[in-house]
Amino acid sequence: MLNFWKARKQKIELEKISTPTEQTLRQWSNSEWIEYQAWLCRHGFLTLHAWQTLRTKAQQWQNAPLISIITPIYNTLPHYLYECVYSVQTQAYPKWELCLVNDGSTQEETLNCLTELADNDQRLRVHHFNENQGICAATNQAIQMAKGQYIAFLDHDDRLAPNALFLMAEAIKQQPEIDVLYSDRDMLSPRGLRFMHLFKPAWSPETLLSGNYLFHLMVYRRELIEKVGGIRADYEGSQDYDLILRVADLNPTVKHIPKVLYHWRQHEQSVAMAHNAKEYAYDAGIRALEDTLKRRNLNGKVEENKQLWRGNYRIHFNSMPTSDYLVIHLNNKNHYTEQINHAFQNNDCQYLVILGKHVQPIDDNTINELISWLQIPEVGMTTGKIVDIHQQLLHAGLVQRPSGIPLMLYKHFPKDTAGYMATTMIIRNVSTPHPECCAIKRKTWEKLQGLDKKFDTLYALFDFSLRSLQQNYRIVYQPFAYFSATKLINFDVYKEEEKNLFTERWQDWLQQGDPYYNPHLTLELNDMGLDLGH
Repeated sequence: MLNFWKARKQKIELEKISTPTEQTLRQWSNSEWIEYQAWLCRHGFLTLHAWQTLRTKAQQWQNAPLISIITPIYNTLPHYLYECVYSVQTQAYPKWELCLVNDGSTQEETLNCLTELADNDQRLRVHHFNENQGICAATNQAIQMAKGQYIAFLDHDDRLAPNALFLMAEAIKQQPEIDVLYSDRDMLSPRGLRFMHLFKPAWSPETLLSGNYLFHLMVYRRELIEKVGGIRADYEGSQDYDLILRVADLNPTVKHIPKVLYHWRQHEQSVAMAHNAKEYAYDAGIRALEDTLKRRNLNGKVEENKQLWRGNYRIHFNSMPTSDYLVIHLNNKNHYTEQINHAFQNNDCQYLVILGKHVQPIDDNTINELISWLQIPEVGMTTGKIVDIHQQLLHAGLVQRPSGIPLMLYKHFPKDTAGYMATTMIIRNVSTPHPECCAIKRKTWEKLQGLDKKFDTLYALFDFSLRSLQQNYRIVYQPFAYFSATKLINFDVYKEEEKNLFTERWQDWLQQGDPYYNPHLTLELNDMGLDLGH
């Protein structure tokens, strides 16, 4: 009888832990930034009633997936560790386990905190290393402990949003074929307030080759991690990056959930604050990319992108023979389709470079930079960066909008503007190249049977781009393919009938939103600011 009442008391205490208070939910929605605070009030605050609704819904699911959360621990400050664990205990989704590996912590307060937490919650599974073995060994140990079909990674001083695992599990139930899921994230300041949001694009394999834009929150099908051999200790510091690059080789089904579900803590010892705190991490990132090129039989060299902050990389692919490509300059804003189809039909080039009448390459290497990324089999088109005579950006990537008139990111900003997520200065995936600065692979052109003759103007290329995406040919923006121009097409005054044909044909796609542009960012201004109007 005593055991019964003891178990009942533990269950009651556990239920108290597992339900957040309204005060906690409000506190966790406070920001350092005024604009972000306004956005959080609209989109980032989960009420206790909403939390309870999610919990009830999840409890009714049949065959809900068990999610194992992996958290290595080393001398974590107790108040950070408590908050980290509490953010898991208060998940609206109940079917989880937390696998904690103490990697030889020497601070007694950390050990005492860990013991207390584990004693009060059987969902916390703990393993102790006698000596520090490194985050990779601790992570692999936690994965071995895990019983779940899916693995989530949580750093020992970070925090999950209360609805994080619910949204991950819901996506898995709706699409059981999903292998990898990731969410948006923000940071926690030293005061514990949220800021520095990171609203990511959909799955972008070439963007990933410029740096790990994905990490936090990441959830993997466990089978994939086991298939690639788990975490590799030789890449410590960039082990997460190395893992997703190897998993990407398996052509996984990847799902982006555009919600801020992870809060990355910034403090004096974290790489989030001191980018030089872990120099070895960036060396490991370079080696991870070099290995990736070898596995994919691509020839090139890797270096850090010195124009940007640490953790951004640049791949230099080997030069292409000049006999492989043909450059054409458009001689008329109309007859766009005819000029391009004619060039392919009357030449055996593998790549066609299309430039506007007023667009010129900056130097002799520009064209090679533009076409070099077409060596990747899944890349069918590329586009470059264009600046004007005043050294301002004319083109640094387009975003398709429901109106059919694309948004020109950072147009008229100084050419050295990096932009949000370094958008203008990294090689990345886009949905549409600029019609006056692009390259097309012959295989793509042949697969799609050329540009559609129903279009006469630049909308032929927009249509061709979206058909390319449908056929799994991706499009890459290459900022190191540098062009100058005195004048470009004005999209706002183009043929209304062609724009209408394009928007009618692609209405569903356009309404869903450009996959390479986060839905929480503005479509009204070109500075990638927050969309506060919806």
